[in-house]
Amino acid sequence: MRAYVFPGIWISVLSVMGWLPAYSAELASVPVQQDTRPASTHESDEILQTLKQQALPDLINSLTEKKSTPRLRVTRVKGDAQDHLACEYLIRAYDETNDEGVRCKILESIGKFHDHQQLGWLSTHLDDPLIGIQCFTIWAIGELRDPRASYVLRRKLWSADRFVQMTAIDALGKSGRNGAVASELSTFLRDEDVQVRYLAAKALIGTSGSEATPELAQRLMVEPSVDVQEVLAKGLGSVGGPIGVEHLIELLKSPPSQVTEHWAEVGLAAADPHDVIPALRPLLEGNNFRLKVAARRIVSEMERMKSKP
Repeated sequence: MRAYVFPGIWISVLSVMGWLPAYSAELASVPVQQDTRPASTHESDEILQTLKQQALPDLINSLTEKKSTPRLRVTRVKGDAQDHLACEYLIRAYDETNDEGVRCKILESIGKFHDHQQLGWLSTHLDDPLIGIQCFTIWAIGELRDPRASYVLRRKLWSADRFVQMTAIDALGKSGRNGAVASELSTFLRDEDVQVRYLAAKALIGTSGSEATPELAQRLMVEPSVDVQEVLAKGLGSVGGPIGVEHLIELLKSPPSQVTEHWAEVGLAAADPHDVIPALRPLLEGNNFRLKVAARRIVSEMERMKSKP
């Protein structure tokens, strides 16, 4: 197994130990003893080869997966994983290897530290010749959740490479409210690729405001994918304010189909309770059994979401 050793931190690359993040609370608090067994060169080469082949496909798949799936990652960090100086050690490890797969996973780990100070260093790798490095750099910048990231990422929306484009859409969705970014992202709601539309709808929840309500409502009525419909409905509820709630209530009252009724409920459950509860009260107190049951489901879902840690 390949390892990198620096003062106060020991990084072992790589093991198949599941999903993000690149470190855990347990790894941060419990000392990890270095494995003194001789490493098998053949085994290490196989792991690195698998990592090189799977790192990018796994990242792209994760963008639209609703549940976490196992992925190769940097697994062991000895020292204080919460210390921002750990990023400096990871950067040194990045510079000391030419292996694409290892570099991708180091970039992933840097992103999971959410250290805004790394935006400058990460930005220098946005135009790396290797698409995998570009994508993991974009993903890591998105994980910083830094509003400044939009200035360096927006041009990547128009990359000729589809993977770069998809990763940029996802990353920009984490950069905060920005009307200009939301306007560009809305373009991708009409893309022929369902995964791109899904990512764009999800990203708009994080970047747009009430001004996106007409666009979200319009796309909701013509979108053929049920998964994208659900995300659009959540977006309409989350950012649409009273107008979005009013639109969803009307759809709930007269749904063209059971699917429409479902995502109307999904959207209302995602909206601000101060807008939803008054709108639901007539349904809860009315005589229409279907609407009364639907309103109760929405209230129950809102209570469930509120109680989540």
